[in-house]
Amino acid sequence: MAGFIKSLILILVFVLFASNQSFAGLIVEREKYEQNNSQRVKATIYIQENKMKFFDEQGQFYAIFDLNSGQMIQVDNVSRTYSTTKAEDYFDYYKQYAKKMESAMREQLSELPPNKRAQAEAMMKRQGINMPANNPGSSEITVKRTGDTSKVAGYESAKYEIYKDGQLYEELWVTSDERFANELDLNKMSKYLSELTQIEHNFLTNNNSSDEIEKAYIEVFKSGFPMKIIDYPKYGNAIVENTAKVSNKNIDSAEFEAPLGYKKVELEEMLQLGSQ
Repeated sequence: MAGFIKSLILILVFVLFASNQSFAGLIVEREKYEQNNSQRVKATIYIQENKMKFFDEQGQFYAIFDLNSGQMIQVDNVSRTYSTTKAEDYFDYYKQYAKKMESAMREQLSELPPNKRAQAEAMMKRQGINMPANNPGSSEITVKRTGDTSKVAGYESAKYEIYKDGQLYEELWVTSDERFANELDLNKMSKYLSELTQIEHNFLTNNNSSDEIEKAYIEVFKSGFPMKIIDYPKYGNAIVENTAKVSNKNIDSAEFEAPLGYKKVELEEMLQLGSQ
């Protein structure tokens, strides 16, 4: 379940970028991998005329987002179903879902014998999920613009570091290149990303620093498009999200519409399909 939630969050994180100044489509090819692991998970993002489409190499799910209307379409090619919802409704749903999951997780762990509980907690730690706490604390979140730059997929990108309680939590390289700047409304983008990061933070951690997380990411993503992200989980190897290639291409408008012949379902049903 945690992997599915992170995948959804990941989908949304990269379908929320566009602006009214779009002159040509962009195709962004990305890859995700664990450091010291040669296996790569590839994904592609279409960006054109304030609409985004994200899909990975497995091809079962994809998501479409219209920044102007705020409408999101999620599609399951296996069951041939799709759902449409407003972004704010999606965010509200997952905020409540995270609370329910935390409560259920706490109850399930309390019912396990000590040895089974230890095994379950060890598995959760490997996935980067903190244990539910009855009295969660708060974390101090700080952002540092390092002044370092690097080219990622040919785009000059500035490096930011995010620290949680003094420990490096994430590195981000963002580009303000005009080719992206012509396509993106950074203010709108940062607003949606702040919601997404709160969802992920609430699901994977158990403290009260959501507002601090929101402020940190707004500061970073207002400055440009994220080309590379490195997460440093409390346990396990770092996880890298990297842009491998960006291409210009006019994209068929049908790519940003719900597929013909598919059945429309409610958001909850669509998310249940994804969790199976």
